[in-house]
Amino acid sequence: AVQLVGGTPVEVPLDQGILTAEAIDNATTSRTKAVVLSSPNNPLGTCSSASELRRIADVAIKRDLLVLSDETYSRLYFGSAEDEVAPSILSVPGMADRSVAFGTFSKTYAMDGWRLGWAVVPSASDGVQLAKARYYISACSPTFTQHAAVTALTDSQDCVREMVAAYRARRDAIVDGLSNIEGVTLPGGRPEGAFYVFPNVSKFGNSGDIAKALLEEHGIACVDGAVFGDEGDGHLRIAYSCSLEDCQRGVERLAKALASMR
Repeated sequence: AVQLVGGTPVEVPLDQGILTAEAIDNATTSRTKAVVLSSPNNPLGTCSSASELRRIADVAIKRDLLVLSDETYSRLYFGSAEDEVAPSILSVPGMADRSVAFGTFSKTYAMDGWRLGWAVVPSASDGVQLAKARYYISACSPTFTQHAAVTALTDSQDCVREMVAAYRARRDAIVDGLSNIEGVTLPGGRPEGAFYVFPNVSKFGNSGDIAKALLEEHGIACVDGAVFGDEGDGHLRIAYSCSLEDCQRGVERLAKALASMR
């Protein structure tokens, strides 16, 4: 999308799975127009803390940058019982005027494939411009998905809390299992959101070859981390959007499979 409008995307290295204000500042030049945040993110599941977001806001203001905040997984957050939503840069004073937040109903309300999302923009006129761009991708969302979204937003949120609790249990099963596999490390530690882990398996060989072998020889489906950029090379993305039992059985099989690759 950046290239489509004539821009040049710049990858910024993460620090233990987190995009920091310092890294953004170091990567910014006089030609930089915007910074993209994703928290909780895919593929690591890591989250930017409220304090780090305040530091990023300081950089954005100093450098006069627009912030595009991908908040797809903001409700799939494993914070305290009082914090059901991941920290957002829009909550930082002054950032609502220079930020655009994007989200979707797909993850929070299990509406994958229904292609319905939302955006929060600084002004009504910005919304008009965003709608113009969107029109050439999809003219209108189907009526039934809009009615479903209204119900999702206005009805009880207990279903979301139950889903988050289930994801937390699955995350713990996967992370605890991975921590027992010698040679596997987890950048960023225990994920704080979304439903992914991104273990480093570089000690066992090329991540692309490992992903292929796991699928073809052991019946384990995961994604080669290299598809997420240079920093992802050597990692595997594992999703725990399945039952707890499948997660437990899967990580046991993964341990045996990696042991055979030593």
